[in-house]
Amino acid sequence: MNFQALSAPLPQDIESYIASGQWVIAREMIDTRLTLDLPLMLRQRLEAARWFLDNLAADYPLNETEVLAAIRAEIPDYSDDDFRQLRDLGWLDSRRIEGRRMYFEDTVPSLLKANPEFAARAGKPLSPSRPLLDEAMAIMKRDGHLNMEMQLTTTLRIKDEAFSPGVWRVHLPLPTPAPQQQDVVIEDVQPTPRHIARESAPQRTAYFEENLSENLPFTATSRYVQRLVYCDPMSTDNQRVIYPQAKPPVKEDLEPQLPHLSFTPYLTALAKELVGDEVIPVRQAKRFYDFITGRVLYSYVRPYQLIEHGAEYAAVNLRGDCGIQALLFIALCRITGIPARWQSGLYAAPGDEGSHDWAWFYTEAWGWLPADCSFGGAGRRGGNAERREFYFGNLDPYRAVFNHAYMGAFQPERLHVRHDPYDNQRGEVETEERGLLGSEYRTTHKVEVKLL
Repeated sequence: MNFQALSAPLPQDIESYIASGQWVIAREMIDTRLTLDLPLMLRQRLEAARWFLDNLAADYPLNETEVLAAIRAEIPDYSDDDFRQLRDLGWLDSRRIEGRRMYFEDTVPSLLKANPEFAARAGKPLSPSRPLLDEAMAIMKRDGHLNMEMQLTTTLRIKDEAFSPGVWRVHLPLPTPAPQQQDVVIEDVQPTPRHIARESAPQRTAYFEENLSENLPFTATSRYVQRLVYCDPMSTDNQRVIYPQAKPPVKEDLEPQLPHLSFTPYLTALAKELVGDEVIPVRQAKRFYDFITGRVLYSYVRPYQLIEHGAEYAAVNLRGDCGIQALLFIALCRITGIPARWQSGLYAAPGDEGSHDWAWFYTEAWGWLPADCSFGGAGRRGGNAERREFYFGNLDPYRAVFNHAYMGAFQPERLHVRHDPYDNQRGEVETEERGLLGSEYRTTHKVEVKLL
């Protein structure tokens, strides 16, 4: 599947049937067009649309009655007018499918995580307070740096209902050296992997190929050090390269990367609007960061392979999760001529681990600096202005970096379409016949930390 073809338009008649929710007719039209002699990009676009239609409905299982019932389970007196207001303000992700309005499966969790009024009425905290972040921020501001040793154990297990004896291929994510992540040692991997990707791999994994008669876990234990330096990018004092070990910018750091980092007319106009008359790159990047942390609402989103243009999705819908927000920041930077990169892996504090994505940007004054729009936005939502400012130019130490490129290839490549063809924090599993869905296996992470 060529997901880059998502940047191409669909034929207008097929697009109109998809938009109106008449997916059966759209499938029939796509199948007929694919029998014709078509330009390669158009053929690949139609194949991608067919794949979309076969997979998208599973992420929108709730009709209006069901989503209202789920909301009222949290807030019993939630009225129809309240619901309409949510809809009109863009809080509800829905699709029209064969005549019915269907809603995203994580509608209520998204509201509880990001909508202050909804969370307050439900009597639940908007987001975790995570005092460890403020403690790390205080240390970095006081000492100018922070070093923390991390031990990470990642375990992937196929769910019993998805398992059958036979050959299983598994790509398990591994920590990789990064500007802030150093001294990486892979201590133990079980069972013995066929291949461990080199440290420079864009998405580092241990690859297993096992003929299993019983369902056994795949596990890797690693140790590394987070070496962080505090920076106030908006200050003109003590300007210096913060992470000299980071690789210099290359041309790819300024280019579009289809489909999610496309330089669309809307994104180009938005970048120009936000920059205004500002000419200093770090201040331009700060304007992008302020826009995203202030205007783009955090929300859970459907799998990225079911979103056609990630950066533009965030900019048009003004919502998105950590990765979608990072894509928007990277796109705006690159459009403006500021080199920007992707980085992802985990937020990895003891007992609080989860997949996470963020960005890096480059200026001559400071070199490469991180920008975590999602954590910055959480600071704003929680009334923590200091935390919001901190994540422009700084990171906390509770991280595990697995990936330093978006859409990075595995070593070796997969046989089938990846569950997530863009990013990798949970690993990928496949048999000879197919790739497993994310719901068919479970990945857990355990972290131990020691301040150095």
